[in-house]
Amino acid sequence: MIQDPANYQIILDTFCTALEDASPAIRAKAAEALGKMGDRAMEPLLVKALTDTAPEVRHSAIQALGQLKNEASIPHLLAVGKDSDNFVRQSVAEALGEIGSEVAIPALLKLVEDANCDVRKSAADALGKIGSDLAIPALLKLLEHPDSEIRQASVIALGKLGNEALIPVLIRLLEDSNAQVKESAVDALGNVAQYRVA
Repeated sequence: MIQDPANYQIILDTFCTALEDASPAIRAKAAEALGKMGDRAMEPLLVKALTDTAPEVRHSAIQALGQLKNEASIPHLLAVGKDSDNFVRQSVAEALGEIGSEVAIPALLKLVEDANCDVRKSAADALGKIGSDLAIPALLKLLEHPDSEIRQASVIALGKLGNEALIPVLIRLLEDSNAQVKESAVDALGNVAQYRVA
């Protein structure tokens, strides 16, 4: 932790300059570093980086905004949720999960239907982190997906909700063709039982 405000300003100025560097790798590292600083005053710089031409810079800016956990950044993240780059959209889902606000649920419900499997998995995980029952219909739909990793992500998310109404569904998943899905169903049942006892 930097104690001297002058040193803090020097580092901040350095990162601001680095965000304008010709190298996308340097710009991405600068955005990443701004997120690690944890200062919400840096948010406008990160929001600007969301429009960078390089996907890796947009990815780093999105991750950094997720680390700041500020609901005010959600509209900016939602705008990038339609990015043409799969990794960027996946990062948006992850950042929305980190922020953990129900405001993000409508966007995440769209992302669980994304054409890219990694985006879908991250969106399911984010819905589980937010913990709203509004996500249940979309997560149940993912249980029918042929990709076992997507089914597993959905099971894990459903388990985080702790809703007793999901017990029959989770029990049925013990017959899934994939071992990891079955294991996740057992864990999810344990989570629901834990909520019940608590």
